[in-house]
Amino acid sequence: MKKHCNKMVAVGGLMVACLLVEISCGAVEAVRVQERRLSSGRILGSTDPNTTFAFYKFSLQWPPASCDSSLKCVGDIPAEFTIHGLWPQLSNDKGVPAYAKNKSCTTLTPTRADQLPVILQTGNLVQQLMQAWPDLKNTSSLKTSQTFWSNEWTKHGMCSDYGDKPLDYFKAAINLRNNFVQAFKLERGVSYKVEEIVKKVKAAVNGTPEIACRTKKGGMGAKILLELRLCYKKGNPTPQGIQDCKVSYSGVCKSTLDELTLL
Repeated sequence: MKKHCNKMVAVGGLMVACLLVEISCGAVEAVRVQERRLSSGRILGSTDPNTTFAFYKFSLQWPPASCDSSLKCVGDIPAEFTIHGLWPQLSNDKGVPAYAKNKSCTTLTPTRADQLPVILQTGNLVQQLMQAWPDLKNTSSLKTSQTFWSNEWTKHGMCSDYGDKPLDYFKAAINLRNNFVQAFKLERGVSYKVEEIVKKVKAAVNGTPEIACRTKKGGMGAKILLELRLCYKKGNPTPQGIQDCKVSYSGVCKSTLDELTLL
């Protein structure tokens, strides 16, 4: 870059023009560096060392199970795991209170939720989010999904490492989800013991998951897989930052021997 500018000065003596070019190139290069960090799986953006949480819990929902409830789903129901949220957790495995209730959760000044639509649009993330993180209430409605994303940002993202970098936060979640669905598969309609799913997930991503179970609607007590939750180190919500979750099951499951069906 400097060589390029030196040539400009030598040819035309236009030092001001060179400075402008260098600043412009520097801005472009900064964007490229951030994109390379995403593609290489390294930590996205800078992190806030003074956030008060201990680790991340990344929740992936199984759409047919989520829709087999009081939730009235409209549109196509995805046949792959989609994102529920990326949640900062305290050391006792409780969620960090939302920024509105606990401004001490971070030293950052978080980006306001009402700024998200423009940020996500200019960051070219909308289509990726519609696929990876749709609101199942209406999978074809951008407005419905935008409300979902804003709620998750308000409740969880503002107290994350990336409270002032929403693009990094949402990119991290998309990256985790895409890595997971490529590495892990279960056969739909088949029943599995909780311990079987745990072993399969750990073999795929090197971390013990939390299996969230619920009772099938009208299923006479039959249990189904609702969500898979993965845990990641604070400051490193990437595939390389995975760690074992503190519990291996939750919801209506009472044992790792409980059988679940993948709807």
